[in-house]
Amino acid sequence: MTLKIPILQKYLLWVVVRVFLFVLTCITVLLVFVGVFQQATERGLSPLHALQVLPFVVPHMLPFTIPAAMLLTVSLVYGRMAGDQEVVAAKAAGIHPISLMWPALFFGASLSAGTLVLSDQMIPWSMTKIEQHAISVIEDVFIERLRTELQFSDHGSGFHVNVSAVNGRRLIHPIFRYAKRGRVVTMQAEEAELRLDLERQEVVVEMRNGFFEIPGEHRVYFTGTQVERIRWEREDERRKARDLPILSIDSELRSIEQFRETQKQYRAMEAFMALTTANFDQVVEKTKARTKALNGDRKRRHKLQTEVHSRYSMACSCFFFALLGCPVAIRYGQSQFLKSFMICFVPIICGYYPLMLGLMAQSKNGSVDPRWSMWIANVLVMTLSWVVMRKVIRY
Repeated sequence: MTLKIPILQKYLLWVVVRVFLFVLTCITVLLVFVGVFQQATERGLSPLHALQVLPFVVPHMLPFTIPAAMLLTVSLVYGRMAGDQEVVAAKAAGIHPISLMWPALFFGASLSAGTLVLSDQMIPWSMTKIEQHAISVIEDVFIERLRTELQFSDHGSGFHVNVSAVNGRRLIHPIFRYAKRGRVVTMQAEEAELRLDLERQEVVVEMRNGFFEIPGEHRVYFTGTQVERIRWEREDERRKARDLPILSIDSELRSIEQFRETQKQYRAMEAFMALTTANFDQVVEKTKARTKALNGDRKRRHKLQTEVHSRYSMACSCFFFALLGCPVAIRYGQSQFLKSFMICFVPIICGYYPLMLGLMAQSKNGSVDPRWSMWIANVLVMTLSWVVMRKVIRY
């Protein structure tokens, strides 16, 4: 059975899709050139490196640019229709206003589904590609930074390098400082060369004629060639929640729940065994250790649960923005579409996103339940759209 779409709705759907693609392209290009290339320049990346990583950066922007582009699209299309009295003519011909809106609503629902797939599959994939590309070019970026600024600092790992000059890939009179086993190690040499060991995630430093110095110990001099391996230690080996697909998040949540149940059982058994021997100090110490482990996993669980529900909610914002933008554009777009756009855009910027971010922060802390808190903003948008739509239908 073939689905037949009326000519008017087919025309409106085509106009909405065409305008949306144009608006989305303009917003994305603007953000790419203003944001990505500026950040790349500040971090020492060349324009070539920025262009190579650009296809993997764009998917990160789309979950935020698609809803804004959808809102601007419906404001343009339906605001022009209202300004040209096409809505009045359609109502005079017996066409219900909702019949005019359903192409935009259908397209908004399709965008919501596409945005969910994008944030769940494309963004984790693109993040992996960005990390692989960053590792492949980090050596060139590191040498280029030393050549231009004569220094490099990574405060997260405590690794610092100062040089007097760079000749090719040789560092002249380098000074290295890095943390090793809780102490700061200082190395200085006449010259050195660096290379990256990607498998071990280490920086291999090959130095000639220099010394090592550790606080509280004697300075150790060496002649000839000396090789030192420096590893960047990460504070948290687990990937961030936004870089994981929902299936991986669900699997990790199940693992956390199993771990929590096991820890609770161990805590009860240890408390029982300690009480039988009247060793109350052991009860307190072991209970504190188990509680600390449970609290650490509780924070991780809250972040993962918030990410899942916020991902669904943010994806559905495309539909709710279309649901609000269409009646507002018809109601207030007789004079100019910018008026209807600003009527929708200002409350969303000043209310929708601050409310979402605030509830997201509270949900990550465990103060509110993400299963309902992440949908409050969408419910408010839907309520406001229903109020405006009643006036459109009536008048």
